[in-house]
Amino acid sequence: MKSFFTVIGGMGTMATELYIKMINRKTPATKDQEYLDYILINYSTIPDRSSYIMNPEKNANPLPCLVDVLEKQSVLEPDFFVLTCNTAHYFYQELTQATPIPILHMPALAVEAIDAPRSKTTRVGIIGTEGTIKNRIYDPFIEEAGFTAVHPSKEIQAKVSRLIFNKIKEQNDLDVSLYYEILDEMFTDFNCDVLLLGCTELSLVEDKQPYLKGEVIDPQNILADRTVALALEKRG
Repeated sequence: MKSFFTVIGGMGTMATELYIKMINRKTPATKDQEYLDYILINYSTIPDRSSYIMNPEKNANPLPCLVDVLEKQSVLEPDFFVLTCNTAHYFYQELTQATPIPILHMPALAVEAIDAPRSKTTRVGIIGTEGTIKNRIYDPFIEEAGFTAVHPSKEIQAKVSRLIFNKIKEQNDLDVSLYYEILDEMFTDFNCDVLLLGCTELSLVEDKQPYLKGEVIDPQNILADRTVALALEKRG
């Protein structure tokens, strides 16, 4: 292949499958040869990112696995890498040091997509894993854009964690009712103007039944848009 990109996925696998569907849907193709060339690494055995971030003394570090796969895939010289996990961007700086090949930054791209006046009064809510929220993976980009970052309460975070881990990851249960309940509370109780889905498992629920009562930005969907645009540009 002359021009291709590499997807580092498997975090989780079903969310990665959705991302692949997204880029295929978004590619303007009328025949097989017009689809994009890419390599998918479904590295599902990488240790859980959020568990390590929340308790590094008791949980395996996913960084060596991420670095290893990037180094091995860099030998193939893809045009760029895609990392389909919000929480994994906690390690973004270390990952960029492991390869000279660009890595798209999903949280940064998602914040760039917010279509709102740059104002501290614009409240951008974030829901995701505890690791993503605790370590403010989205906050610097939100604040740099001139917005106010809004985190969930402990009660809402408990619901988000239950939806991500107990429902979606463990049971493949895309609990739309629980998802809507969480979003309703973020928009109503915390006066959010926009809500970012800071976990790709949440993308699965949004894709199944989009929330229509407020502006929701799905970073994985934004990442798919940027992936297709950049891949077409590289292909020429």
